[in-house]
Amino acid sequence: MAEDAEGVRTVREVADVETLKALSDPLRLAILRAMMTDVHGAFRVKELAGMLGQPVTRLYRHIKVLEAAGLIRVARTRLVSGIQESQYQVAQFALRLSRELLAAPGNAGEVADAFAAALNDVRDRLVRDVTTGRFQRDPAPDGSPDPLGPVIVALDTRLSPDRAADFRARLTALVAEFNGPEDEDAGAVPVEFLLMFWSPRGEVPPAAG
Repeated sequence: MAEDAEGVRTVREVADVETLKALSDPLRLAILRAMMTDVHGAFRVKELAGMLGQPVTRLYRHIKVLEAAGLIRVARTRLVSGIQESQYQVAQFALRLSRELLAAPGNAGEVADAFAAALNDVRDRLVRDVTTGRFQRDPAPDGSPDPLGPVIVALDTRLSPDRAADFRARLTALVAEFNGPEDEDAGAVPVEFLLMFWSPRGEVPPAAG
């Protein structure tokens, strides 16, 4: 796995159920997301609690779960009033689930829980931005369309296997581009991005009446 100069893995492939379980909690995902705002930064639990609007005592257990799974690590420690305080750093820039983990039938429950936690996390942020007026940006003075306006699409269709494979490959390339180094210029804007693609095998049987 490639690492940067400070030893942070650029992308971690999740291939075991225990790590998947560690990701199956919206608060733990929120902790990781907060820490990924500065992948080289070292965060105290108190800092993370302030960023997330959570009590410090609630975060400690989740921090330990993430640390045990190797998703975060202790970057440094210091003594504060005679008590050792740890500062934590993420152990990767991004995560992806291995094909073997997704394909194993026995992992279906854990995979579903991880997806549910991720979708709940995105839903909460989307609802927050909509209700606080952050979803739509200020209109351009000349009334022209906003080039950074939201795009939300829910779509299911039927494609030939070749077209579906080509579409998936282009999406994968787009994700790789999106997941590159952040722009450093002062005018950089935050971007939220959720992408899911799957091709179900066969027809879903009707629910029992």
